[in-house]
Amino acid sequence: MNHHPTDPQAAVAAALGTSEMGPPASTLPRPPGSLRICLTTTLPAPAAWVAAQLQTTALFRHITAPLLRFGTVQGAWPAHWPMGDTELRFALFGLLPMGRQTARISVHAPDIPGAWPLLRDNGTGQLMRVWDHRITVHSLPGTPGMPERTCYTDEVFVRARYLPWLMTPLSAAFAWVFYRHRQRRWVQWARERAGAVA
Repeated sequence: MNHHPTDPQAAVAAALGTSEMGPPASTLPRPPGSLRICLTTTLPAPAAWVAAQLQTTALFRHITAPLLRFGTVQGAWPAHWPMGDTELRFALFGLLPMGRQTARISVHAPDIPGAWPLLRDNGTGQLMRVWDHRITVHSLPGTPGMPERTCYTDEVFVRARYLPWLMTPLSAAFAWVFYRHRQRRWVQWARERAGAVA
């Protein structure tokens, strides 16, 4: 009996449990050869506040720590993300250098009516050929205990630069852990700060 060859990257992804689930969160083109991770959480804060926080580098440094520690390659951190490229270096737990990464920031029209503009970091780096992160934000109906809520989604496409058939699924597995961590830190940030400025 003849067996059709399988895609090694898909086979590794399935073994790691990182096979894709759910519909796309945006209609922007998908990077070729990438794997997709999509995670959604509810933030206890108004969407306008969440959208404003997304523009700050202080939020980014908080939600990525301590799993990854980032620094700018040149100069101090800007207060807000500039459009275009920002060169970063980063280390796992601040101890193991992971090379450099280019954050490539752009803003796009939302796919969901009434949502805030989609924020995109179409990054690349020494280890990753593709790290395409898309953030969507829209308001949710309030509840008695949480009058203003925001639906927050991280959609990420990854493709490793080396041995992509193996390293892309491994990178996707790490991205799943990383963005779960980020979202937990996001909820903490919102609980501590959103009420103080409401």
